[in-house]
Amino acid sequence: MATDLWERVCDLLERGRSACLATVVASEDEDRVGQRLLVLPDGEVEGTTGLPELDRQIARAACDALADLRRGWVVIPEGHRVFLDILAPEASVLVCGAGHIAVPLAEFARAVGFGVTVLDDRPDFAHPDRFPGCRVIARDFREALAEMPLGPHWYVVVITRGHEHDAECLEAVLRRPTAYVGLIGSRRRVGFVLEMLGRQGIPPDRLQDVFTPIGLPIGGESPAEIALSIVSELVCVRRKGPGQARLLRRVVEEGS
Repeated sequence: MATDLWERVCDLLERGRSACLATVVASEDEDRVGQRLLVLPDGEVEGTTGLPELDRQIARAACDALADLRRGWVVIPEGHRVFLDILAPEASVLVCGAGHIAVPLAEFARAVGFGVTVLDDRPDFAHPDRFPGCRVIARDFREALAEMPLGPHWYVVVITRGHEHDAECLEAVLRRPTAYVGLIGSRRRVGFVLEMLGRQGIPPDRLQDVFTPIGLPIGGESPAEIALSIVSELVCVRRKGPGQARLLRRVVEEGS
């Protein structure tokens, strides 16, 4: 990979952005072999194979691969075989609240490939022994969130012990782009928190991004079952996007 392209990839990953690196690995035109394109999710293309139509076809395939986070081989007409490699920062889950649901949630999230950070203002709860393999932060919610490097690859789960802490966490999180924000609680509690945040200036469209009630509606009741429903929703958003996760939620709810 050319130095300037490698530096561009590093820059994208540091800023929490994904891209697809498309490499022509076989072609009837030997001059195309080894040519690379860097394709961003919005279709922006950096680099060229030297053939504009081939560039366009590769870019379309790369955008499809990015939408599904699917790496692999594609065959482009005219005898070009291209490998699409998805370059993305580690998907990270921030769990705000270290209560009884957080323990299985952190375990399940790590098992399916998320990096996990757990935040709570109670040191006895936010203790590394309770969350092996996770980054654990025992600090005031507002202060810690102000320093968190949140971005498009972060999934935020708000399961604190009260609506005041819920509001603190959401107020900080919803002012920055994230892949997912979910809030646990009864409809009354959730409605109160979202109304409060609306009065504090959080835009309505951002409030509508919040997944609540949190988790896919699988009927979970125990802490482990609720955690499983939440992590299932995180996986659905990561693999299929938030729209598909909401559709799946509606299908289950309407069928019950």
